[in-house]
Amino acid sequence: MHLAWLKPRRSLAGRLALAVTGAVTAALVLAAALSVWREVARYAADKQAALEAVAQVFAHGGARATAAGDADGADASLRAIGKVPSIVYGAIERLDGSVLAEQGIGLRLTRDAAQDGADLSLLHLLATRSLQATAPIVENGLPVGRVVLIGETDDILGHILAAAQNAALAALLAVAIGVGVSLYLQRSVTRPLAALARTMEAARLRHDYAQRAPVGGDDEVGALARTFNDLLSAVNERDHRLAAHSAHLEAEVSARTADLSEAKQVADAANAAKSAFLATMSHEIRTPMNGVLVMAELLAGSDLPARQRRYAEVIARSGRSLLAIINDILDFAKVEAGKLELERVPVSPAELADTAVTLFAERARTAGLDLAAEVAPEVPHAILGDPVRLGQVLSNFVSNALKFTEAGHVSVRMAIDAGDGCLVIAVSDTGIGIPQDKLATIFSAFSQADQSTTRRFGGTGLGLSIAQQIVAAMGGTVAVTSRVGAGSTFSARIPVTVAEPARPVRRREAVPAAIVLDAAGPATRAALAAGLGAAGFAPVAPVAPGSGTAAHWIGDAAALVAAGRRPDRAGRVLAVAGPGDGAADAVLSAGLADAVLRWPVTQAEWQPVLAALAAGDALAASAPSAATAATAEALPQFPAARVLVADDSAVNCEVAREALARCGVTDVVTVEDGAAAVAAAAARHFDLILMDGSMPVLDGFAAARRIRQREATAGGRVPIVALTAHVLGEAADAAVAAGMDGTLLKPFTLRQLADLLQAQVPALRGAPADAPARTGTPESVGPVAAPPEAAGDLLDAEVLDGLLGLGDGAFLDRVLDLYRAQGPVALAHLRAALAASDQPAIARAAHSLKSMSANVGARALVARLRVIEEAARSAACAERADACDALDRLFTATIRGLEERTRPRAAAA
Repeated sequence: MHLAWLKPRRSLAGRLALAVTGAVTAALVLAAALSVWREVARYAADKQAALEAVAQVFAHGGARATAAGDADGADASLRAIGKVPSIVYGAIERLDGSVLAEQGIGLRLTRDAAQDGADLSLLHLLATRSLQATAPIVENGLPVGRVVLIGETDDILGHILAAAQNAALAALLAVAIGVGVSLYLQRSVTRPLAALARTMEAARLRHDYAQRAPVGGDDEVGALARTFNDLLSAVNERDHRLAAHSAHLEAEVSARTADLSEAKQVADAANAAKSAFLATMSHEIRTPMNGVLVMAELLAGSDLPARQRRYAEVIARSGRSLLAIINDILDFAKVEAGKLELERVPVSPAELADTAVTLFAERARTAGLDLAAEVAPEVPHAILGDPVRLGQVLSNFVSNALKFTEAGHVSVRMAIDAGDGCLVIAVSDTGIGIPQDKLATIFSAFSQADQSTTRRFGGTGLGLSIAQQIVAAMGGTVAVTSRVGAGSTFSARIPVTVAEPARPVRRREAVPAAIVLDAAGPATRAALAAGLGAAGFAPVAPVAPGSGTAAHWIGDAAALVAAGRRPDRAGRVLAVAGPGDGAADAVLSAGLADAVLRWPVTQAEWQPVLAALAAGDALAASAPSAATAATAEALPQFPAARVLVADDSAVNCEVAREALARCGVTDVVTVEDGAAAVAAAAARHFDLILMDGSMPVLDGFAAARRIRQREATAGGRVPIVALTAHVLGEAADAAVAAGMDGTLLKPFTLRQLADLLQAQVPALRGAPADAPARTGTPESVGPVAAPPEAAGDLLDAEVLDGLLGLGDGAFLDRVLDLYRAQGPVALAHLRAALAASDQPAIARAAHSLKSMSANVGARALVARLRVIEEAARSAACAERADACDALDRLFTATIRGLEERTRPRAAAA
C-alpha cells in the first residue's frame, strides 16, 4: 500500500525544469525590457537632434524679420515648416515670450509648448508622442527671440514593437536552450533518487532489508544511497538478532512456564495441606476444649466459695480467650484477603479493658510489672462493635507492651475524643522504646525493630499488623509514639456508635473529698487517681498509717498488715491485693480494711466501690467480678424442649446432656452413631437435633441428609445443628450441603448453647432459672487444698480439676463409669481396624477413643491415639494389631489413675 508521502504531486525533474525555465525567462524579460528602453531612448535622442537642427535653420532665416518686428516676414519664414515632415507646429517668439508668428495646430501646440525648456523625458515622450526643440534668434550678435518647433513621434510604437519582437525571439531561444540543458542535467540527479525511492518502498512493503540501493557516484545522492544501505544493513542485522533472541526467549518462557506451573502445583498442594492442617488442629484442640470450657462454666456457676469461684472464672475466661486466639489464627487468611467480617453488637469498652488486664495479669506479675486499666467517665457504657476483634486489638497492644517491657508498668487507657467522638484506646509502657527510623514499618507484617529484637524477645511480628488491619476495617487508624529507653504508646482511634450512654460516678457534696491513695504500682495509682478525680474526689499524697489523717484510705493490703492497725480517723479503708495474696484475708479478718480490690484492678470491681465511696455507703467485702456476674446471669430455660444428641463419644454426650440441663432441657435422648440418629428421629418427634459430624456406621452429615429425605415425603422439619470441632476444610461446608440449620462449634459455652436454643426453638422458652446460690464466704481465709498427685504425666491435672470441682458427684461418677464402659469397646474397634489395615476405620476408631479420653484428662492416651489417627488419615499408619496391647496397658493405667484421683473425694464424702 502506497502512502501519500510516497506520491509527490510534481516530480523532481519537472520542478527542476520549471525552475530553470522560470529563471531564464525572468532574466530574458528583464534584458528585453532594458533593450526596448534603450531603443526608445536612442530614437528620442535622434529625433530631438534632428528637430533642433531644423529649429536652427528657421532661427537663421527669420532673424531679420524678428529683429524688425515684422510679423508678416516672420510668418513667411515659417511657411516652409509644412514641407518638413513630422513637424506639426512652429513659432517665433520675442524675448518677452510673446508670439510674433506661428504655424501648425494651435490647441495641441499650446499644450506641448508648456514643455519648452524641460529635460527630455521618455515617459513624457511615450505619453505625448511629441518632441519640442527651441533655437535662439540672433541678429547682429544680439538675441532678439527664439524659434519653437514641435515634432510628432507617432512611429515610436513601431520601433518599440520591433525591439520587443527581437527580444522575445532571443528569449524563446534562450529558454529552449536552458530547458534542454536542465533536462539533460536532472537525469543524473533524479534517476538515482528514483531508484533509492523504489528500494525504500520495497523495504517498507515487503520488509526485505537484504536488498540494496544502487550507488551512482560520489556526489550527495551517492552518499544518501550509501547511508540508506548502511541503515538497511543495521536493520537486517537487528532483525536477525531479534529472531535469535525471540527463539531463545520462547524456549526460556516455556521453561519458566513449566517451572511456574510446577511451583503453582506445589503451592496449591501446600495451601491444601495448610487448610487440612488447620482443620485437623482445630478439631484436635476444640474437642478437649469442649469439656474444659463447659466444665469450667458449670464449675463457676456451682455452689463454691468465692476464691474457688474466682479460679473457675479464670479457667473459663482463659479458655474463651484461647478459643478466640484459635479463631483468630484460622481467620488470618480472611484478614490477608481483605474479607474480614465484623460483628456489630453491643459491647462494653470497660469489660474489654477488664478482660485484657485479667488475661495478662499473671504474665505481668511474673515479670514484676504493674498493669492497670483506666476508662474515662465519658466512655459509653456500651458501643456497637465487634467484641472479639476489639479485644484482639487491645490484647495485641498489651501483649506487645509486656513483651518489650522489663521494668516499670503497662497502662491501658480508654477515652472518647471530644472532637470527632472516636473511641481512643491507648496502651503505654516503660519498655525499651522504638527508634524513630523504625516507626514507619512497625505495623508491617513480620516486622520488628531489628533481628536482635526478634532473637531477644521472640515473636513473629504479626500482632501489630493484624491489629492495624482490624482497626482499618472498622474505619479507624492506629498510631505509635516512642522514645528509645523511655517506652512506647500504641493507640487506636475507632469510630463508634453509642449503644448505652456513659454512667459517670459523682461524689455527693456531703461526702468528704479528701482521700489518701497509697497503692503500690504507678499504673494502678494513676488509674485509681483518674477515677477518683473524675468522681469529684481529691487524692492526697500518701502518708503512713497512723498519721491521723481524716480521709478515706486506699492502700496495699501488705502495708496494712505490716502496720497492724487501721489508719487513725480514717473513713473507709480499701486494700489492694494481688491474686492469692494472703494479706487480703488477713486485713478483712482483722478488720484492718472494709473491702479488698484484687490486682489488677478491673472496672467491674472498681466502679461499684467508687460508687459506694461517692455515695457515702458501706463497702462490700469483695465486689463481684464481671466473669462472676456473667456466670451467675440467669440462662434462658426451655423445659418443654425435646433434644436428640448424636455423638459417638459418651463423654461428649454426657457433657451435652448436663449443659442442656442447665438450660432447663430434661428430655434429652443420646445416640452414638448416625444410623441410630436417623432411627430415633423417625421414631419420635424432637424439637432440635444436635448432630456430631464424625461418627461410625453413618456420619452426621449423611444422617442429616436421610432425615431431610424422610421429611420431604412425611412432612415437617426439625432443626438440625452440626455439633463439630471442624471449622475449616470439607467438614466446615458439609453442614450446609447436608441441609443442616446451623453449626455449634466445640467447645461451646453455656451462653452459646442457650443462644442456639433461643434461635432454633424460641417458642419453647420458659421463665429463666434463678442464678445458682452462693453459700461460700466472700473470701475464704487460707489456701485451697490441692488434690494429691497420683498419675504424673498420665493425666491432665487441669481437666481433672475441672471435673473434680463440680458440685454434683453423681455427674462425675456417670462420666467415669461411661468411660470405663465405652473405652474398651472403642479399643476393640481400633484393634479390629488395625488387623484389617482399614485406614479410614483406624482413623475413626482412634478419633472416637481419643475424644472420650480427652474429656476425662487421659493425656498420655490421647497423645498416642493422636499419632495413630493422623497417620491413618494420611494413609500411612503402619501400626499392627498387637499395638493395642500397649494401648490396653495404657488404658488400664489411666483408669487406675482416675480412680486414685477420685478416691480422696469419695473418702471425704
